[in-house]
Amino acid sequence: KYHEFHVNLTREIINPDCHTQGYERLVVNGQSPGPAIRVTKNDLVRVVVHNGADEPTSLHFHGIFQIGTTEADGMPNVTQAAIPPGGTFTQLFRVIDQVGTYYYHAHSDLQDVSVNGPLIVYESEESWPEHNHDGLITEGSYTYDDERIIMLSEHWHQTDEERFEYIMGEKFEGMIAADSYLLNGRSIFHNTIPRNSTTACPGYPVIDVEHGKTYRIRVIGSLTFASLGLIIADHTMTVIEVDGGQVEPYVVPYLEVAPGQRFSILVKADQIPKDYWVDTDVYQLTQTDTTPARAVLHYISEKPRSKQPPPLSDLPQFPPGPNQWYFQSLQPAASEKQHRDIDFSIPPDRTLVILPVEFLTAENTTRWRLNGHQPAEWDTPLINLLEENPLRIMNETAIELAQEGLSDGFDEATQTYPFNQGEVVDIVMHSTVLFHNAICAGHPWHSHGMVHYAIAHGSGEYIHARDKDIRTYPTPIPKDLTFVYSVPPSKSDPVGTPCGWTKMRFYMTNPGLWGFHCHINGHMMQGMVTVMQLA
Repeated sequence: KYHEFHVNLTREIINPDCHTQGYERLVVNGQSPGPAIRVTKNDLVRVVVHNGADEPTSLHFHGIFQIGTTEADGMPNVTQAAIPPGGTFTQLFRVIDQVGTYYYHAHSDLQDVSVNGPLIVYESEESWPEHNHDGLITEGSYTYDDERIIMLSEHWHQTDEERFEYIMGEKFEGMIAADSYLLNGRSIFHNTIPRNSTTACPGYPVIDVEHGKTYRIRVIGSLTFASLGLIIADHTMTVIEVDGGQVEPYVVPYLEVAPGQRFSILVKADQIPKDYWVDTDVYQLTQTDTTPARAVLHYISEKPRSKQPPPLSDLPQFPPGPNQWYFQSLQPAASEKQHRDIDFSIPPDRTLVILPVEFLTAENTTRWRLNGHQPAEWDTPLINLLEENPLRIMNETAIELAQEGLSDGFDEATQTYPFNQGEVVDIVMHSTVLFHNAICAGHPWHSHGMVHYAIAHGSGEYIHARDKDIRTYPTPIPKDLTFVYSVPPSKSDPVGTPCGWTKMRFYMTNPGLWGFHCHINGHMMQGMVTVMQLA
């Protein structure tokens, strides 16, 4: 089946948290979040992006493999040139053998804070909620009555230009959390509607449910900095999907949603019919003086719904977050045989150990180096450079040196890590002590074009001879985003000291140019990004 979507990006003043004033943001077809894109597995999708704004832009389909269409991945200066103001760019791709919860977002500067929207891929036409006629939806191993979407995002009381200047300029002293977290694009700053607000306040979002029904709630972490816990008062949450992959049902007290992470949970509306809080809280951050994202879970009844949300005394309590959340307890669903049957005890073809270090440049700006390599810069998009000079396509020498343990395999000519198709590679990513505040922060690492499997983690520094056989994930699940949790070091440890690591296994089967980066947007802009070149 063929689908065509037109994405019109314009700059508008928005006030999603009922603050005393709004701020200019790029929006999608006049709204933020943008409209949902819904397709079925193996559909052909054509997206036409019109840039009606005053700055270059791009659009990435987060989690979509882009098999055979790396040029549609939407990574500026890598798979395409950024779309100039007034320009149009068309991305054509087929969603090959993928099902689940994804999203689209801008991949330029800080634009993804407002340029984003759900992308849902269904198993079949019958699993679309609106196409369901017998009252129940079945997809994979699971059956439910209907579905809802919860999209988490952030909002700063600054212009995009002010945030950009802070992050990339001389005044940077560490990332600053959002003023408000948003749920489906809305919040109420400090839970108070000001009398002098510039726009009418729509209040908290409302999620309607019917008593006795079971709902698949698709949770999308369209976040750019913080990881948020999500909880629903008095209701049980059963995880059934992570990053597009179905997992065996697992009951959790809360979700921990990192930037770029997606989940599906089953929630049964089996409580006394009334209104319940859906609440969030910050995890993996010390800065908590922000407004949480909240919504109201409303049981539909004959009585009209109260315009007032439940009392704040009814807010649920968040548990302390275990390191690694519950990822070590998850396992691929029985139907996901291709993932369940992998033997992760078999050694990889090679192991790539990466140490990201924050540093201060001669211009007094903050940047990141990966294994000492300077942040990559391409004057011409990498895809065009390789097309113009086929001799540069693959640096076999870099691969051979890496296999022999004589280098990390980085190709300085293309500023990429080259891999041969069919290679099995373990990538070990560290967290390190930050330059500005000497803390050890975790980082959400996202792989374009492929999934990976977190198979082990540890504290301090990864030492291959000592740690190569460690496996701390009994049943690894496929994900395209893994949060590299930190283990706080000693206060006296210097900048760049390793303070936690996670090992991810990659099966290099999808030729193309694929970004691999921290999904904290400011860190990616500062250089915490690389490209995997696969041929």
